[in-house]
Amino acid sequence: MQTGQILAELRKTQRLSQLDLALRADVSSRHLSFIETGRSQASAPMLKRLALELELSCRDTNRLLLSAGYAPAFSNTDLDSDAMAPVRQALEIMLVNHNPFPAVVLDAHWNVLMANQAQQQMMGLMMQERGPFPQTANVVELVFHPQGYRPFLVNWEEVAGFLLRRLHRDHQARPDPGLAGLLERLAELVDVEALLHQEPPGDRSEPMLALEIDLAGQRLRSFSTLASFGTALDVVMEELRIEHYFPADDTTRRWFRQQIQ
Repeated sequence: MQTGQILAELRKTQRLSQLDLALRADVSSRHLSFIETGRSQASAPMLKRLALELELSCRDTNRLLLSAGYAPAFSNTDLDSDAMAPVRQALEIMLVNHNPFPAVVLDAHWNVLMANQAQQQMMGLMMQERGPFPQTANVVELVFHPQGYRPFLVNWEEVAGFLLRRLHRDHQARPDPGLAGLLERLAELVDVEALLHQEPPGDRSEPMLALEIDLAGQRLRSFSTLASFGTALDVVMEELRIEHYFPADDTTRRWFRQQIQ
């Protein structure tokens, strides 16, 4: 895809007109139109300014620059590299400090990169009950897979529908081949359309969606939070998310404190 096409795609996903973006970036709408149609070659500073006004991610900013033959503005560093040692240490602190409750580190496509002891032990208990999990590190695939988390989730349809709507919303806001591939894999496991259009639940007495899990003869109820780094200047670091699970009732809190060592 050409630079102008990428720019137009990113602008449209944010529902901005050419005039809106031109005013934000302090350029003429005619010049912006020429860039998008390929009649003008934008300089690297111009593309960086447009990326800034579009509030693009590090990955999308790099994609825009690379398409025009310029060097990327942000690094793309492997989490296992020496440069990322402080980041790994921060993640390990967050994971360890959350024990005895589960916590995981996810990438932009919901693949588990790190997990704390509580998460690993909980998965071990699940495998003791139903055998080995499928060969995937993707937490969403495990929720949908009949040999993954799905048999343990009492309110599976509600959780699955919630996750599907979130994935579709994220993909529409920022088209991503990785998310598109994940949605295709989920469609092989379930009736995606039925889940997307299911009736919403009735009146709720709680402010959040709780995951209800039957495990080791106990009904466990928990909810999660997602955190990210606020000062990331690297593609990988910006996309990291830390998901912490919290007990939604006292019974679940006691169970984790007794079972997870």
